[in-house]
Amino acid sequence: MSIAQTNTIAPKHEPLILSGSKSKRKFVGIWWSVFVHLFKTHKSPIRVYKILRSSVKMKKRYTKEKKYHDKVALVDGKVYFNCNNAGWPSKHFFKIVDIESRKALYNDVSNLENLRMVQLAFTKKCPLNCEHCYEGEELNKKDVLTVEDHKKIVKKLQDAGIPMIHFGGGDPMAKVDDVVEILNSAQDSSDFWVFTSGFNLNEKNAQRLKQAGLTGISIGLDHHDRDLHNKFRRNDKAYDWAIEGGKNAVNAGLVLTFTICLTREFCTKENLYAYLHLAKDVGASFVQMLEPRAVGNFAGKEVWLLPEHSEVVDDFFIKANRDPEYKDMPIVLYPGYHQKRNGCTAAGNKYLYIDTNGYMSSCPFCRNTKSHILDEEHEANIQQMKNDGCEMNKEIIVKEELVQMDEN
Repeated sequence: MSIAQTNTIAPKHEPLILSGSKSKRKFVGIWWSVFVHLFKTHKSPIRVYKILRSSVKMKKRYTKEKKYHDKVALVDGKVYFNCNNAGWPSKHFFKIVDIESRKALYNDVSNLENLRMVQLAFTKKCPLNCEHCYEGEELNKKDVLTVEDHKKIVKKLQDAGIPMIHFGGGDPMAKVDDVVEILNSAQDSSDFWVFTSGFNLNEKNAQRLKQAGLTGISIGLDHHDRDLHNKFRRNDKAYDWAIEGGKNAVNAGLVLTFTICLTREFCTKENLYAYLHLAKDVGASFVQMLEPRAVGNFAGKEVWLLPEHSEVVDDFFIKANRDPEYKDMPIVLYPGYHQKRNGCTAAGNKYLYIDTNGYMSSCPFCRNTKSHILDEEHEANIQQMKNDGCEMNKEIIVKEELVQMDEN
């Protein structure tokens, strides 16, 4: 699809992307609200100073590189600077502040409480069988977890103060009635997201999800070209589901992210910017780029990005977020950029994956499967994940080093 063709797509309620002085004012408001919250909670300048000093140290640890963007998205009255962080203002945004405060002052935060986000593989059901699916071996088998199981899992996560809960799969929209029921039973103490292909995301279902408390939708869109996306997703309806689903999400007031699996063939400047323009035209607030891993349907295949691909993607990531020419474009997120420079923040540190059977893993790619999330052994198992670290990232780094040695 050409850029000219995408201009026919027009969402009714396009989100605002703020940059420059406008976004800086939002960040000032966020930091001021955090400062006020800390003083109200702790009533001690010394304690507040300790907390802020600890926060600055943590920020330096995870942002060693230069600032890569100052853009924020304004959707339905809330500010989002990352689709993996709770929106502001909200009480669950300040849960992160409270957890970091306890760590700084008392160091008594449990491994489960320390998590920022949990992805729950909601169902094995899916109308697709995409080339890259990391749950390929489990697709369309009988679901093990019931609606009541999911309610118990969500309650356990919310009781621990998890501010972000993502429903993945399979495709949760294949069981949208169950998703709505669980959202309606949940506490108003987390941001909830659904990861989907866009299947079944019609106008009615988008509105139902919004009314039930859903925050955002992440739609897998793996190419700006209709035919190539459909080929990758192995379904000739996949592109239309993604685009129409995206528009319906935006019109319902949901935060929209388009998530792409970066193949070697896709990693050209032309493809990346065409994709960004398409995401803008549909009304997305974020574009999230994920690197392929040799798991699931990609198992045994050499799919990881080579240095020449990473160089193109890195350049796009920086320019799309910092160049004034793209100030109104969706915010681009690229976890691989930070992972290679600062290490993996998943692996039980800030993120946890729960598979379709309810068992914990570091992430969808590192399947170091541990105990069931409803078991009492979760603390020891999460600690083991942290001790083990990210095996997938270690493997990719070694392969990249071998490629560079061969080139030299």
